[in-house]
Amino acid sequence: MNTMVKIGDWISGTSQKDEKFIGFVESINAGGVLKAYVTQCDREHTVGTSVETTLSKVKKLPESIPSTKDELNSLIELSLQTHDQQWFEELSSKLAAISSSTTGSAAIQSGPYHTRSRLIGLVPNDPMDV
Repeated sequence: MNTMVKIGDWISGTSQKDEKFIGFVESINAGGVLKAYVTQCDREHTVGTSVETTLSKVKKLPESIPSTKDELNSLIELSLQTHDQQWFEELSSKLAAISSSTTGSAAIQSGPYHTRSRLIGLVPNDPMDV
């Protein structure tokens, strides 16, 4: 079993229905089957739903730290869609810190979110290139 992928990680892969997607891991069972929440997909009706696939059909996306208001606003929207209050509060705090900055373009100085690795950050140029 691929121990590099864990719950909360952003992944790209192919679902059991042969849909190419990007999303984050919601659960992984002992047999190596994982459930992922889909944020981008080659089949539009799958976006916003969960799909199942195997660890062998996914790859972990690189983690990144959002550093602009636009990036944070996008992630805040996703936290609302997924009803993740803790993540929403973390992101809102980061946005407030940037908004109160006198320069308005300050990057976030803290490290990655310790409780979440679900950072869209930057996905490949072609989201369907898995």
